[in-house]
Amino acid sequence: MANVSQKAKKAKRKRIINANECKSDLNQHLKLLFEGFWRAVKYYENEIAFTPFHARGRGMEASYLNSKIIQSMQEVFQGDWKFGKYKRFMLRLNGYIVFFKKLNRKNMPMNIQTRLSSSIQNQEQGKLFDECDNGAEPIIFFGYNKNQFGEIVNPRLVYIDEDKVRFT
Repeated sequence: MANVSQKAKKAKRKRIINANECKSDLNQHLKLLFEGFWRAVKYYENEIAFTPFHARGRGMEASYLNSKIIQSMQEVFQGDWKFGKYKRFMLRLNGYIVFFKKLNRKNMPMNIQTRLSSSIQNQEQGKLFDECDNGAEPIIFFGYNKNQFGEIVNPRLVYIDEDKVRFT
């Protein structure tokens, strides 16, 4: 009986995608995504230099880079962005939701696990972000890393489902 109730409670899933489908669907946006990202990095590097390293509070660099990414994406995709619940920035491009995150060595987003982040990484359907969310749009991450010198490197799209990277 417990197994039946657990299956009944299992969340509906978003539309499942593969790498070729994603590339095809987002083809007209890919160049702009990467150009916008590198513009954000340039904004960040130019402006972060005004705050000496010893005067930067915990999390300041990550927050500042995130703000520059938001600024740049708002410029590039003027009508396609919005803030969802908890002021989470997202792009909505051709039936996809795109989040921007720093990634760890396993290409997973660097964040504290919460019920919401788990729902995102499991592609669970539902109104996770705002009242306009139809619940079926797949979620992809535009991710990046920082190397040992603190340089922002390796930008890429990552699709995560069932808590595993399915493609980059």
